Amino acid sequence: MWGVLCASLVVVLTLGGCAGSAVPGAATPTATTATTPEATATPEATPTPTVTEPASRNNLTGDQIVAMATACGGLAAADPAAPGMPLRDLSQWAADALGFFTSTLQCGEIAGVVARDAARTDPEGTVFSSPLQLIDPPCPAGTAVSFWAHYDDDLIFANPALQQAFDNGQCLRTLFFTGSDAGAGSSPYAANREAGIRAAYDAVRGTSGPWHDRTVLLRNGLTLTVTQPEGDSRISILFLRLADGGVNGGGYQRTGWESLNELIVGDLPVLHTIDTDVEVTLEQLNSMVVEVASGYHATSVLASLPGFADGASGDHPDHRSVGRIVAAQVDAGLIDPNIVQYAMGYPTAQQRANIDRDPLARKLKVFAIYAAHDPVIACRDSAGCLKVSRFGDWLQRQYLIPHNEMVRVRD
Repeated sequence: MWGVLCASLVVVLTLGGCAGSAVPGAATPTATTATTPEATATPEATPTPTVTEPASRNNLTGDQIVAMATACGGLAAADPAAPGMPLRDLSQWAADALGFFTSTLQCGEIAGVVARDAARTDPEGTVFSSPLQLIDPPCPAGTAVSFWAHYDDDLIFANPALQQAFDNGQCLRTLFFTGSDAGAGSSPYAANREAGIRAAYDAVRGTSGPWHDRTVLLRNGLTLTVTQPEGDSRISILFLRLADGGVNGGGYQRTGWESLNELIVGDLPVLHTIDTDVEVTLEQLNSMVVEVASGYHATSVLASLPGFADGASGDHPDHRSVGRIVAAQVDAGLIDPNIVQYAMGYPTAQQRANIDRDPLARKLKVFAIYAAHDPVIACRDSAGCLKVSRFGDWLQRQYLIPHNEMVRVRD
């Protein structure tokens, strides 16, 4: 297929340098007989051909096209509609996507970009903001994107909101900052909690089956693990796997005393993922939140209540830190404040219980499925989970605060 593309490219480059060359069909100058010794014939000038560049839907230059071909060595598309498509015929978002994937040598993603663009399913003017766009195209009924510290924060503090969004046809995209390891690092405990959150989301969607994992390199350089049920694009869970910071916010010895709180207050310059030991900066966490929200075209955003907000005092430091990171991007104008809500955490126990009947029954069922994988909670059914200290109180409550109604009480 590159043969077709390169052939087109060669034609363009060759024609661009052929001024002064003979063109088939042009008049050939002929000599005339001199009538006097002083008279000589003047040949007609050979016309210079006019070269018209092929129409382009993007701003790719010839050098960029050559660089893409050199980096990935081919353009293979599984979709029969795409073979031979010249890169100049790609939409601008697809050209930008190819530029990202070839520059990061993610050549296996090229076929999907070309095939999708050939189908012309994306509206003109679509902007490439993240490779996540290609994994999970926008959902017609909207997408609820949420950000949490630990694998059960969403199930405890933002359900039934997430269940209702799913029941209304929205897709769910949930990102967890930490490995929820409670100081154990990359361990069976953390892995079991990941299995538990997958099982819980199976309960949310009402069916079970295998899940497929893949890694995604974001535009800011961070790598996420994205897991999704086989054949069901309505739910995606994203794992970053930083160290759990603990209830005091200072981290654990086994994971180098690292925590989101220590990073935010400036006591640490970087954190490390517990599974791959990759450095992560606060700037990357900030841009990650924006990229995930924009890449998924979020129609609603949920996160924990920021530490500076009224109602956050006494909450887990990891919860408060995630809320701070999300709120900072909203304050900076990078996420629409009108779509953002924050879930109150531990302090909900002091609020009036506001979930009962069917919503509570569904919430407890989902949580119990998760809790069966978490030996710290150690409950396996709805009644048992209601009896677990503090968890029983939290599970009967949900308090969501819109960004524009959040009361800021301290820096």
